[in-house]
Amino acid sequence: MANDMRTRVLLLVAPVVVVGSMLGTPSATADDSACSSVGQYCSFYSPSRNISCEINTGGRVGQDSVYCQTVTPPQSVTMDPTGAFQSCSGVSCLGNPGQGTATLPYGQSRALGPFQCLSAENGVTCTAAGRGFLISRSGIATAA
Repeated sequence: MANDMRTRVLLLVAPVVVVGSMLGTPSATADDSACSSVGQYCSFYSPSRNISCEINTGGRVGQDSVYCQTVTPPQSVTMDPTGAFQSCSGVSCLGNPGQGTATLPYGQSRALGPFQCLSAENGVTCTAAGRGFLISRSGIATAA
């Protein structure tokens, strides 16, 4: 009877241990400190901190888009999933980057949905569907 009781206890405990170890803790994405991700949302600064960008593909902030801005000169650009973009100049075009937004080092990129953004010393280039923009202190231009 004692052995039978131990077997029942083990059979009841074993599935809990197996399920618990399968759930575990979520693993961190390697080298993703430059994106504070919430659902399908990512934001980052360039190393100079003059450029900040947000990539949204989860409907968190309106439609799927990329938004980047520079403080100097005050300008911003918004791009849709087809790679079409609109720019805006002046202080009224600027938003406030989220607190805790990390830096995306030069030479590194972040991709989310159809969007990809590359941080470089000459600015940030974002593309979608083979089209896009470059934003920098020099202005906003079509990505080559």
